[in-house]
Amino acid sequence: MIVSEIYLKLFVYFRPHNFIDPNIPDMTQFTSVEEWLISIKMERYIDNFIHANYFTMDQISRITVKDLINLGINLVGHQKKIMNSIQTLRAQIAGTQMSEGFLV
Repeated sequence: MIVSEIYLKLFVYFRPHNFIDPNIPDMTQFTSVEEWLISIKMERYIDNFIHANYFTMDQISRITVKDLINLGINLVGHQKKIMNSIQTLRAQIAGTQMSEGFLV
């Protein structure tokens, strides 16, 4: 499988957040895509997400870099910022699911 250089560069530069940091917002509390985009200062893309039928944070948690490019988000810095936020969301969802799994 051949992967374009841009995807490899993006993948290398995405770094997970430090989840011990209490200043990281709880991404699972956002109730809309608009609210989430505003919180990460990417509100300029609200229309892109709405027109592509992204309405829930569950949908957002499944987005890939390729999806961002298809949404017209071509600036690498913006792609990184959005993907870092999505990675945080995924980790917080996984953490919530794991902690709920141990309730007796």
